[in-house]
Formats: sequence, C-alpha cells, structure tokens
Amino acid sequence: MYRAQGRFWEIDFLRGLAVVLMLGYHFLYDLDFFRLAEFELNSGLLSYIGRGSAEMFILVSGAALSISYSRANGPGASPSHSAHSSTLHSTSSFALTSVFPSKLFRKYLRRGLKLFTLGLVLTAVTRVFLPERYILFGILHFFGVSAILAYPYLRLKEANLLMALLFLIPGYWLGTRTFGFSTLIWLGFRPEHFQALDYFPVFPWFGMILLGIYLGNSLYAGGIRQFAVPALESSGAVKGFSWLGKHSLFIYFIHQPLFLALLWTAGYLDLNLI
Repeated sequence: MYRAQGRFWEIDFLRGLAVVLMLGYHFLYDLDFFRLAEFELNSGLLSYIGRGSAEMFILVSGAALSISYSRANGPGASPSHSAHSSTLHSTSSFALTSVFPSKLFRKYLRRGLKLFTLGLVLTAVTRVFLPERYILFGILHFFGVSAILAYPYLRLKEANLLMALLFLIPGYWLGTRTFGFSTLIWLGFRPEHFQALDYFPVFPWFGMILLGIYLGNSLYAGGIRQFAVPALESSGAVKGFSWLGKHSLFIYFIHQPLFLALLWTAGYLDLNLI
C-alpha cells in the first residue's frame, strides 16, 4: 500500500485536466452560439472532448467523495468500516440517519445544499439573459443532489458497479426520448422542445458518480493509495493542472462571465444583444 497525507496529486491533476478541456469546449461553444465562428460541437472530436471532460470530472468527483468518506471514518478504515462497527448499526444506520442525521451525513448535506444553491444562482442568471436556453438542472444542481444521494453508496464496493448500470442504461434510453411533462426533468425525463445550456440529470449521470465511488473505494481503499505513482507533485505542469483542479468550482462558476467579458472587450460581442 502507498500511504499519502493530504491530497492525492493525481486526483487534482485529473480534475484540472477536465477543467481545461471544459474551458476549451465552452469557449468554442460561445463562439458558435454567438455566430462568431462555426464549429460542429455535436459530433466528431469536439463532441468527445465536451462529453469526455464532463465524464472525467464526474468520475473524479465520485472517487473524491469515497476518499473523503474513508478518511472521515479513521486512518486506514475500509469503505465498509461503519458497517462492521456493530450489528445493530449495520442494519439500521441509514434509517437512523434519515431521522437523526449523523455528523458525517450533515457534512455531505451541507455540501450538497451549497452546490445546489449555486446552481439556482445560475438558473436565475441564465433565465434573465438566455430565457430560451436557461439552465434548469445543470452540473452544479446535479453535484448538489449527488452529494446527498451518494451517502448510502459510499461504503459499497462491487455493488456500485451494478447500481451504476441501473442509472446508466435507463439514462441513455431516456436521452433518446421526450415526454409531455416537465416535472421530472431533474431525473432525465426531457419534455418536448427542451433546450438548455447545461443539462445533467440524475439518469444517467449519477451512474458515473457511482463508478467513481467504486474506483475510489478500490484504488484508494481506506483513504490510502493502493498503487504506486511517480512523485510528480512538484512538477510545474502537474502543479498548474492541480491548482485548477483544487479551484474547479470557482472556475466553473466564473468562466462564462469571463468569456463574455473577454469577447466584449475585444469588440466581438455586443452585450446589449444578449
């Protein structure tokens, strides 16, 4: 086993790489959206970059959730540590936390509510400036809900592979359909003519969170790295990507206003027309 204190550089690096891919894709999206240039974003290499950055980010986030949970249960604790603490607790822990939330669950609850609130801010802003394609359930809404939904899965290992399929397979099927109602948009039931700048429903994307949790509980069991990696945390490139990964939430929240300000400053965009 390969014990490490603090953060794992490879986790931050991968998250930072996803941020860079996301920034590049979104900048091209803005150029295409405002007809400043023309790109084929829904097929080919660019579509893989856009979707791949989201999948990478969500997988890494699931792994980070599992590492955080393992470390919170004590040094070297296994992902199922709480399940073995007592027979009574193992059979009723989730039922009890639903009535008397544990301190650890409250941590994820607060995190989820914070992210969901930030998502609502984006909903309000895009509803004003882009009413035809405003964000109703984007990635921040999704991460907010996932931080809460993931809690009972954080102690599981192989079972998360099966659970992931139960979200992924129906989710991809739902992605090919539209429905005559809008109340279940957050789950993946898209109404007819629905368009949004950012859309990450629970089906299928929570399946990616569960895959990330499985990877975290397998590759970082008990919060300890189970494999050897080069000591690259002091490398300039790694430090740069890792810095982006550590600040990914802030970067995501401000990157679109910065892109618009850049295009406006360069004289390519009239904000009065948005």
